[in-house]
Amino acid sequence: MVKCWEAMNNNLRLQLGNIRASFQKSFYEVEHAHVSPFYGYLRGSVSRAALRRIAEELLRVDYVGTNRQICGCTLRTSYGLPCACELGRYRVGGIPIPIDVVHVHWRKLTMEVELEIGEDDGSEVDMTAAMDELWRQFRSLDVIGKRALRSRVCELAYPTMTTLCPPPEKIKTKGGVKKKGKKPTDYDVYRDPSYHESYIEDVVNVESDGNCGFRVIASLHGYGEDGWSMVRRELGLELIDKDRSTLYDKLFSNRLSAVRESLMIESFGSQPPEKWMSLPDMGYLIANRYNVVLVCLGNPCITFFPMTSSHSPNVSIYCIGFVNHNHWVHVNMKEGFPLPPVTLDWKKFRSHIATTWMLGFAGRMQHWQLLTPVLA
Repeated sequence: MVKCWEAMNNNLRLQLGNIRASFQKSFYEVEHAHVSPFYGYLRGSVSRAALRRIAEELLRVDYVGTNRQICGCTLRTSYGLPCACELGRYRVGGIPIPIDVVHVHWRKLTMEVELEIGEDDGSEVDMTAAMDELWRQFRSLDVIGKRALRSRVCELAYPTMTTLCPPPEKIKTKGGVKKKGKKPTDYDVYRDPSYHESYIEDVVNVESDGNCGFRVIASLHGYGEDGWSMVRRELGLELIDKDRSTLYDKLFSNRLSAVRESLMIESFGSQPPEKWMSLPDMGYLIANRYNVVLVCLGNPCITFFPMTSSHSPNVSIYCIGFVNHNHWVHVNMKEGFPLPPVTLDWKKFRSHIATTWMLGFAGRMQHWQLLTPVLA
């Protein structure tokens, strides 16, 4: 009996520890699928298990809409969570999911039993020691750590607010580039308006000779379009820079020689496809060599930050577009335009101080997620 009791007790302790850990994650950790403002009232206040069920139910909205008969309302009747037809009404109304539509069972993120009225002596809810420890941790962190901790505290203090930034201005879904004579024909961006296009002011074409990508970078960097050969040379020097040789060995691995060969040409005429500028490889080199932010609008859309330097508020942003599956153009964007995500390799191989680039442009990258809910 004693041995069985000890085994049961240990098992229960383990389960309680796991449950308490899950509660803490619900308070402090936000899953990628729940960063949308649609979950703004629920994050940090509702179990993550409930949020996962809601996210799965949200997928049914596309064919259920707001029709209760088609919906069946199983999630509402069985789990006390908003079902597809409810979520459809919130989506149509453009409002976040209200927290009071979630059953209290999913909102009780504690194992403690509530005290009866009159039994509270104040000791059980005293936060003085916890707040002192929080301040101690805050003062010991670096700038990046302080920003991260502040963000988490703000989510608790202001649960109805979201860390995502709203668009700086009303997005225009019609129209496009108004200037004539500079946009290339058959440019997909103009035929099929989508997320980023309302921020495009102008598109500047360059000569199509296999050097177009380097021509665009040369023009953006102040060399003029004809300075493309200088860009090729400087990117080649960047690739063998002794201070970053280890970075490129890891980043490109067995493709390093192929990247180097693509920059070397035998003549100044038209170049074959293997000599064209290709991303993401050249994106890393351009951002590092010129210490700029490179934004590519195409398929996919990508942002390249420098990988070895820290964020600079006055950094230049070079925006390029890939059209017709074979040509690069210079894209002029409106001030403060949203930035697409970075690559996984940038996150994996960038230096520690380079993290500040994502922090410095967090609002504009979150704005992109608002415009592209599929990616959020």
